Amino acid sequence: MKNFLIILSLLGSVCLRAEMVRVVAVENSRTLVVERNGAREQVHLAGVAIVDEARAAQLLRWTVGTSWVLLEPHPGGGHLVYRSPDALFVNRELVQRGYARATQHGIEAASNLIVTYLGELDPPATTTAPRQKRSGTSRRSSASPPPKTRVPKAPRIAPTKRRARP
Repeated sequence: MKNFLIILSLLGSVCLRAEMVRVVAVENSRTLVVERNGAREQVHLAGVAIVDEARAAQLLRWTVGTSWVLLEPHPGGGHLVYRSPDALFVNRELVQRGYARATQHGIEAASNLIVTYLGELDPPATTTAPRQKRSGTSRRSSASPPPKTRVPKAPRIAPTKRRARP
């Protein structure tokens, strides 16, 4: 019981600043207008430097136009924006599409592309048996005939007598 109270007090002391808000409008490629507690306010995206202003603004309108988002305040200023309900990381999406450049760690997606060049592959060694002569015109190999399987016959049912019609 004592451990339960300690864990409960620790969980209660952790304060998460992320909150769900509704996007009202997209002001420009860096700024969203959200409605928080009945008041509208501007939210700036954190960790990105916009490269293509027009396309970034168009992507924001298309992805988060009037949807719910989770805003996570960033220590360097601005917010990290996640679209609800699929948790699309909007800041990273701008970087992946090439409309922005990541300026802080954790925004850019990890690259896990594995490239294999010719000559680097080491295929497993295959052993081939020497070919045997074919006998006659048969196309089958004489090395090993297919195994014969017996299929049991179904029991025979005696026919029933039919009544003659009057």
